[in-house]
Amino acid sequence: MSGRQFRKVLFFVVAAGVAYWFYKDRPTVSGFVDSLTDPLMGSRAAVKSSERNRVVGDASEAISEQSDAQVGSLREGMTPNDVVELLGNPDSREDETVEGRRQVRWVYKLAKRDLLFVNGRLVSIVVR
Repeated sequence: MSGRQFRKVLFFVVAAGVAYWFYKDRPTVSGFVDSLTDPLMGSRAAVKSSERNRVVGDASEAISEQSDAQVGSLREGMTPNDVVELLGNPDSREDETVEGRRQVRWVYKLAKRDLLFVNGRLVSIVVR
């Protein structure tokens, strides 16, 4: 077999191999790029998880900033309705009687505040 015939056969074999690969895998440009970048970027699930954590972190930061502004508006003498309008419903509520006086303690976990109402008025704001 001459050199020229050998190159033709080799070219045919390589072309047939590439054609079979295209037929079997149906490669796409995005798949090719993903196969190159996966070792650099990690798995898609890790990237999505990282992005989700960033978005949740940004959202919770915005919520805490908003809560801080609202909590700063709390004042002694406010009624329970005023507080509900400002912070929403409390996470927990405890009715107490101390020295014959009825007290109600509201706990806001996110705002890190305990509020004490006596006779329907806010008398104490405790920062946790």
